[in-house]
Amino acid sequence: MKINGKQIKLLDCTLRDGGYYTNWEFTPELVKRYLQAVNSLPIDYVELGYRSPDVSTYYGQYYYLPQSVLTQCATWCPNARLALMLNLKEVDVESVVPLLENISSYVYMIRMATRPTDISKAKMIARVAKDYGLKVSINVMYMSEWIKQPSFAAELQGAESLLDGMVMVDSYGAVYPQDIAPCVHAIKKYYNGTIGFHGHDNMELAFANTLAAVEAGVDCVDATMLGMGRGAGNLKTELLLTYLSSLDSSISLNTLMDTLSDFEALKQTYKWGTNLPYMISGRYSLPQKEIMAWVTQKRYSAAQIVQRLQSNVISKCESRSQSYPILEIRKDCPVVSILIGGGDSVPQHINGILELIRKECKQHPIQLVFSSSKHLHLFDDMPENVSRYIYMVGIEGRRLERQMSSVRKQDILVVTDQSTIDAYIPDTLISQTYSLGKQVKQEEIIYQDSPLCAAVRIATYLRTAAIWMVGFDGYNMEDKSGSYDLMMETQTVIDYLTKEMPLYTLLPTKYKHLQMKPLYSLLSL
Repeated sequence: MKINGKQIKLLDCTLRDGGYYTNWEFTPELVKRYLQAVNSLPIDYVELGYRSPDVSTYYGQYYYLPQSVLTQCATWCPNARLALMLNLKEVDVESVVPLLENISSYVYMIRMATRPTDISKAKMIARVAKDYGLKVSINVMYMSEWIKQPSFAAELQGAESLLDGMVMVDSYGAVYPQDIAPCVHAIKKYYNGTIGFHGHDNMELAFANTLAAVEAGVDCVDATMLGMGRGAGNLKTELLLTYLSSLDSSISLNTLMDTLSDFEALKQTYKWGTNLPYMISGRYSLPQKEIMAWVTQKRYSAAQIVQRLQSNVISKCESRSQSYPILEIRKDCPVVSILIGGGDSVPQHINGILELIRKECKQHPIQLVFSSSKHLHLFDDMPENVSRYIYMVGIEGRRLERQMSSVRKQDILVVTDQSTIDAYIPDTLISQTYSLGKQVKQEEIIYQDSPLCAAVRIATYLRTAAIWMVGFDGYNMEDKSGSYDLMMETQTVIDYLTKEMPLYTLLPTKYKHLQMKPLYSLLSL
């Protein structure tokens, strides 16, 4: 295709970059319609996903791209050249060999996600790929960080025989149009091969930056359907093609409609696109991984995320804006803590749960630890020796405000110093709020704000002898609206915690490694 008289290649990487939202799982029907649409459009390359070695986390088929998937995709899209990406952090010269064997019949090009400091490693991998007859390009990330001093470009000198292209990647969506040309010129000083541009849309500059890149002399640009991509997303393929159709009347957009409808349905579920947190991350080149997790988990309000980002940007300080007294260890040492989650099984079995609490508290004190305040109101009428602890994270305080009549003066609200973002605490409840302090070991948990992790830590901190759980039902994995990530987070926490102590569930659960102690069997004893 031509833009302003210059021949430009277009690479669509919807499945690869969009996989950050779907966990690299797409239905065959969607992929077929998408690739058939790409096949009839002026799109030169389509990047199907990653080609990855085995990793410990579950990812879908477009993260691994097995041979059967590559074969089918090639059938659906014979006109565009197929590409895939290697994550340079996951491979070395030896481990990359099985990933590249027997794919050249379907795959035209591999691209490598490359830090500016890893150019030499990328060139070593490129030598292996070239032996298999593959074109090789490197995606040099973090453009907004190296933009003023692209010293890595010197390592590209004479690399044209190894690298068929290099792509400038605006990883944080932080680059401005006026920044593009100096970068292109700095790279061309050493490298005479194809140069590309991959923009993110945090500040809604992906389109403007792409046009600036074309004007500056790049040869290839990336885009995705509806801008589907990590964090705030990317340049929209349909926007670029609409612009091109105004320059070339032979480009028909009719074939886009069906596949865009498919991605519209996905967008309703995953809600990618920019917002204030992503704009701030773009403006200050802050990593999108954490922000994407905060946004998609819906554990924090936009205001809390913005406040946290401003703290990172302005103060560069990790200190907390609010400190609370350390929670005292109970002297009466309850024999049992009951952890209460937000699952639907709690209201379904509330009569049995309440009967068990009243039965047990006649023999020893009981403490209820709420990982979510969702069902707090169901436990209003409790005997005196039943204490209630509520873990506060993110916007939990807002939920609590809607049921203030259920909060007792003796209830204890608990925060942890390990929380990523300060919890919102209603002013009227600050005097009831305590911290676990730094005595609680949580450094090995990758989900520092996990409500389950914190609830278990509260229970163990208070020296409970046994932990029973209700309301940790798990999620229907057919519903991809954030459920998968939450399910995996909780399962990871359970896997870690059960190495230290047994955890007993009183009600059915989809989680593994929890020991069953049936609620109604306890009532029959």
